[in-house]
Amino acid sequence: MTVVCPIARCRAENEPTAGSCRRCGTPLQAYVRLSAHAARLFNEGLAAARTGDHATARDRFAAIVHWYPDDMEAHNALALACYHLGAHTDAHHHWHLALTRDPDDPVARRGVAHLTAAAKPGPPESAEPPEPAAVSPVGSAAPE
Repeated sequence: MTVVCPIARCRAENEPTAGSCRRCGTPLQAYVRLSAHAARLFNEGLAAARTGDHATARDRFAAIVHWYPDDMEAHNALALACYHLGAHTDAHHHWHLALTRDPDDPVARRGVAHLTAAAKPGPPESAEPPEPAAVSPVGSAAPE
């Protein structure tokens, strides 16, 4: 078994116990700790959202998006937390990013559709935002 360097331009195979990448010197063990931290933050964000603490959820998901900008689950979760806080522009931004990466993303599509419907004059089609259950906890996040 080998550990592949998480840096996209390197991707060298390393021994499982290597402290740093043999080719580029990236600190591999630090990436392992960062990945575990991202998973913990995501699960803390989900727990906060389930109890209605959307500000804490937003902060946890925003930290993940900062370190892992390609994590579309985190963008969806952040968008939903922003939606619940009334920050619809931020919610739209993160759902749009998810749709840019995957135009068929069901959570992002429902989110954008809900925001679009809510922006139209007249009674809203649905008072419910996208399902929070559509975003699931992760065991790890892989840096790019």
